[in-house]
Amino acid sequence: MTTSAPAITRPTVRRIQLLAHSSALRTALRRALAAAGSPMSLTPPAAHENDAARAVDEVRPDALVLDADLPGLRGLTLLHQIASADPTMPIIVVAPDTPEGRALRRETHDRNVIGFLLKPATDEPMAFRGLAEEVIALIGRQRGRAPGPSAARPGATDPASRGPAGRRHAPPQVLVVASSTGGPQALLSLFSNLPPSAVRVPVLIVQHMPAAFTPILADHLTRATDWRAGEAVDDEPLTAGEIRIAPGGHHLIVSASGGRRLKLTETPPVNFCRPSADVLFVSAAEVFGHSVLAVILTGMGNDGCEGGKVITAAGGVVYAQDRETSVVWGMPGAAVSAGIVDKVCSLEGMAAAIRTAMTGAG
Repeated sequence: MTTSAPAITRPTVRRIQLLAHSSALRTALRRALAAAGSPMSLTPPAAHENDAARAVDEVRPDALVLDADLPGLRGLTLLHQIASADPTMPIIVVAPDTPEGRALRRETHDRNVIGFLLKPATDEPMAFRGLAEEVIALIGRQRGRAPGPSAARPGATDPASRGPAGRRHAPPQVLVVASSTGGPQALLSLFSNLPPSAVRVPVLIVQHMPAAFTPILADHLTRATDWRAGEAVDDEPLTAGEIRIAPGGHHLIVSASGGRRLKLTETPPVNFCRPSADVLFVSAAEVFGHSVLAVILTGMGNDGCEGGKVITAAGGVVYAQDRETSVVWGMPGAAVSAGIVDKVCSLEGMAAAIRTAMTGAG
C-alpha cells in the first residue's frame, strides 16, 4: 500500500502542510502527532487550498501531504511545479485506488515524493488512524529518526531480559502479536521465517488497520508464507498452527467458555484502537496464565504495554522488536521502557527467538 523513494536531505521538519478536504485526516494527523510526542505540527489551513501551488507558496511548510483528489489538482504538472520550487521538501501523496491514482503513482519520479499512501474509501475516523501513522513515519525517517517515546530505557535496543539469561519457562500455549505502523511487512517477514511446524500453537494478531484491509492482510500471509491465516470469527475455537487476525473495528478476546474460543466485541476503543492489543493480551493472560508468549512489533503509540504488564504478572513472556528495525519504535519502545520485556530482537532475529521460546528456553 506504500511506495517510497530514497531519503532526501531536510535538516528539520517541524511544520507539515496538509492539502486535503478530509477533516478526518487532519484530525487523525493531529492526534497521531500528539500521541508520538512529536515536535512536528500541522500548519493551519491555507487560504487558497483549492490552488495547491499557491497554498504551498503561501504557507512554506517543511513537508507536504497532498490529497490527489483535490479539485483542480493537475497531477504530474503540479507535483513537478512544487518539487522544482523546493527540491528538499518531502512530499507525500494520498491517492485513491483508482486508475488515475495508480497512474500518478507509476509516473511520478520527483525525488521529493517520499511516499504514496492509499486513501481510505470512508471518512470514518478509525479508517484514517493508520494512514496518519504512516504519514508521520515517512516524514520522521527523512528527519533521521522515526518518532516514538522519548524516554526509552538505556540499552533497550540491545537484546535484553528482565530475568536471568537462559531461564526456562513453560512452553507457550498461545502466541499473541501486536503491530501497527510498518506491521504488515513486519508480519510477512516474521512468518516467512517461522514455519507452523516450529510453533504448533494458535497465533492471534492485532494489526491496527481499517476493516477493509484485514482480510487482505490475512490472504497475503496465506499466499506468501506456509501459514493458514484468516480473520477471526466470533465464537470459533482456537486452532493450533494457524493465524487469526482481529478484524478491523472489533476487539479480539480469548474466552475460556466452551473450551477456549475467540470472541469479537465492539466495545469502545482502547488507546484510540479497535482492535486493541491490550484487550487481546489481557484476555490471553486470563485464560492461559503463564503460558502466553506476546510479541510487540513496530508501531506508533503504546498499545500492548498495559496488556503486556498483565501477561508478565501472570508469568508469561513478552518480546519486543528493536528500535533499528522498527518503522516506528513506539509500541515496542513503550513496553521496553516499562521494564516488562524479556527479550528485544531485530525483526530478523525474532523468528529464532520464538522458535527457542517454543521449546521452553528463554
